[in-house]
Amino acid sequence: MLKVFLFFPYRVDVPHKYRPAMNWLIVATVTLVFFCQVAERVKYGSLPGGAERYAANSITIQYSLNGWGIKGLLGSIWLHGGILHFAGNLLYLWIFGNAVCSKLGNLKYLPVYVGLGVAAGIGHLLFSGGRAVGASGAISGLIGMYLVFFPENSISCFFCFIFMLQRPIWFSIRSFWMILVWFVLNIFGAIRGSESVAYYAHIGGFFAGVALAILLLKTGKITMERYERSILDLLGLGDKKVRTSASMGDRTPWQRKWEVQEQTKALEETSPVKPEETPVEPEDTPAGFIRLRCSCGQPIKVSGQYAGSIVRCPKCSNRVKIPQA
Repeated sequence: MLKVFLFFPYRVDVPHKYRPAMNWLIVATVTLVFFCQVAERVKYGSLPGGAERYAANSITIQYSLNGWGIKGLLGSIWLHGGILHFAGNLLYLWIFGNAVCSKLGNLKYLPVYVGLGVAAGIGHLLFSGGRAVGASGAISGLIGMYLVFFPENSISCFFCFIFMLQRPIWFSIRSFWMILVWFVLNIFGAIRGSESVAYYAHIGGFFAGVALAILLLKTGKITMERYERSILDLLGLGDKKVRTSASMGDRTPWQRKWEVQEQTKALEETSPVKPEETPVEPEDTPAGFIRLRCSCGQPIKVSGQYAGSIVRCPKCSNRVKIPQA
């Protein structure tokens, strides 16, 4: 969004289960195609009758979405109409595409991306029509899938007024609210109408992504990690089966904190904690740490982030509850 102010997301709080290599390949392909488009404009612009030749021979015209031909439905998702169009789509593709690709896996991601692009093109042809190019329909589908998979994760954003001497604002917002605002803006744009933005492609791709993500979850083709909550979980419709668990190093801080809380809760429910533990005097405790003694006399020192958690004594293996700092 580039008018009076500049606003865009630049990072999502989603650990990668797999390297999203297929999304990297798609980003590279889209970039290569864009440079080919630029080269074509330069080439035909320097020739006599270049405009006519460009209209007849350029890949931008030949593979744009203009009717129900399969060439346009498949080809238009790799093309862009200008540098801002390309840069904005590439940013969103990198942010949301990496997260979704890591969740789906590289082999599933490519057909999903192409399928979402085709669904977006169909939405555009059904409700709007007219020539169109751009990956934004497919990317909108990825945003829809991201919403289903990661509604509670944070999206880091940048905001500033363009013509005012004001410090930019960097902030984080929950995915659900960020994507809700984005979707409402697209609805308003579609109602108002625009010749330069294919809003119905965005909306069609988004709904296709939401539907596909829900289908994958309900059929068990995709499972959520123990620390993740999909939109189905928030609605009470999620799968109650035991979920997979990634390594602690792959998790973000809030996910590690959630895991520690869950483990502490499970230990408290299954085994009583001995009440004899007493903290050491505060002056003996280094900054950022908590020291105490087990009932067996063994001194224990842990980081303050484990306050309220349960650990095992290294000497007697008793469960010891860490007091609040």
